[in-house]
Amino acid sequence: MKLRSTMDRSLSKRVVVAESFAEQGLAILRQAGITVDSMVGRPRDDLKASLSTADGLIVRSETRVDSDLLAAGPRLTVVARAGVGVDSIDVAAATAAGVVVLNTPAANTVSAAEQTFGLMLSLARHIPQAVQSLREGRWDRLKLVGTELAGKTLGIVGMGRVGGNVATRARAFGMTVQVHDPYIAAARADAFDTTLVDLETLLRTSDIVTLHVPLNSETRGLIDLAKLRMLQKHAFIINCARGGVVVEEDLLTALDEGSLAAAAIDVVAIEPPPPNGTGAKLHKHPKVISTPHLGGSTTEALARIANELAEDVTRVLLGAPGMGAVNAPVPDGPEAERVLPFLDVAYRMGRFFPQFASGDARGSYAMQLQGELATIPSEAFVRAFLSGLLQTTTDRRVSIVNAESIAAELGVRVEARPDAAPSPYAGSLRVTGGSMTVTGTSVNGKPRIVEAGGFEIDAPPIGEMLVTQHHDVPGMIGRVGTLLGDAKVNISTMQVSRNAIGGEAIMVLGIDRPADDATVAALRSIPGVHSVRSLSL
Repeated sequence: MKLRSTMDRSLSKRVVVAESFAEQGLAILRQAGITVDSMVGRPRDDLKASLSTADGLIVRSETRVDSDLLAAGPRLTVVARAGVGVDSIDVAAATAAGVVVLNTPAANTVSAAEQTFGLMLSLARHIPQAVQSLREGRWDRLKLVGTELAGKTLGIVGMGRVGGNVATRARAFGMTVQVHDPYIAAARADAFDTTLVDLETLLRTSDIVTLHVPLNSETRGLIDLAKLRMLQKHAFIINCARGGVVVEEDLLTALDEGSLAAAAIDVVAIEPPPPNGTGAKLHKHPKVISTPHLGGSTTEALARIANELAEDVTRVLLGAPGMGAVNAPVPDGPEAERVLPFLDVAYRMGRFFPQFASGDARGSYAMQLQGELATIPSEAFVRAFLSGLLQTTTDRRVSIVNAESIAAELGVRVEARPDAAPSPYAGSLRVTGGSMTVTGTSVNGKPRIVEAGGFEIDAPPIGEMLVTQHHDVPGMIGRVGTLLGDAKVNISTMQVSRNAIGGEAIMVLGIDRPADDATVAALRSIPGVHSVRSLSL
């Protein structure tokens, strides 16, 4: 594989914003050197035209990102959804094009959970009706007698982040909580002091049912007329998830026939709904309390979404794995916080290895997962390593999404396995290619190379670097430093390692800008220097 220059990876990138996005997120993008162009409120044809030179696209829920829109952006690397769901994005088409799809699944968790309780209390205590009656000059205390949440059974459909937050808060209200989610273990339900039941049992025995599932082929139309008729006649149903989860015509029928007492909805299938559509009819129904998709619309949630998404978009445009990648999933759940930093380690090792090894690997690599990583599935680490490796060794547009397919096409192989042997680090990745080895770990969430070619080092694999291999003699550091100083190349970090006094040694220098060819040649001419490698990470 031929190494290619990585100087083109400086962030001379352009991102198009199609819908409203908080200013602090835009500021993060601009501070990273990214040009931001707003297409908010512009016609779709204008948006398509703007994508012709765009590297990234940020949307919310109203922009349909289909194959037609993706085709208008031949340079697109990332499409980012400022929110949780990606049902407005053709993820399969994006994946086929090598485009990373990002979202922010955790940023509005608290806001969505609190919105659920706002609607729940509004149903139980007739709060919207009470406000309206006073505005109309009435004092309807006797007509607006409500019910307490304490002692009621809450049924949660979907026990993800939001569902778990709702369960925790429901216990504080003194509610009994049961959950239905075919994809969780009983241990997760137990951790929230809830009971895991089948959907029919939940619907028949809950006083209040709240939905917290994504919209996909399995959940679309999940709650239809047959299931609504399973509810108790005094029951409430709340939907702060996605409109398509409930069959709207069936909900109207069930409300009219008295199969349930009332409903509260924050979402409908088409937003905003057509004037005569089922969504609009639900909004006007006397037994329905509605809000215009406000689940994530808090100052705090919007700030978190903007910050997290802007940082992730920047990360992807630099070529690194996206932490919120939908079509190249990263570890989730309780292990995520511990594992995610090592994806960056794997990516940086992928960039470091071919530049340091100078082609020694010949396309075949072995990856060992050491320490606490030995129990973690290896797929995400391999994908991250390949995305870094191939960006350095090919001229293809490589991302974490298509790295494996491009590697297979080029005959590049990575065999990963756990290594149960004792490790000096809590977790580390060791990659071998040919006769060369490189080991990386994470220190305070930052990647470090801790071994290279048999030498122990502690170097951050970021930015521009020079690596020398030389005979361990006095004055070597001074001679290298003097040459770089004369060339106006500032040294930011330095690591020197040797295996024996007077034997072979390695020097790893972090530098503020690349050394030119003449400077590298001068370094190579120093007596005792065997090799000098210039790395761009």
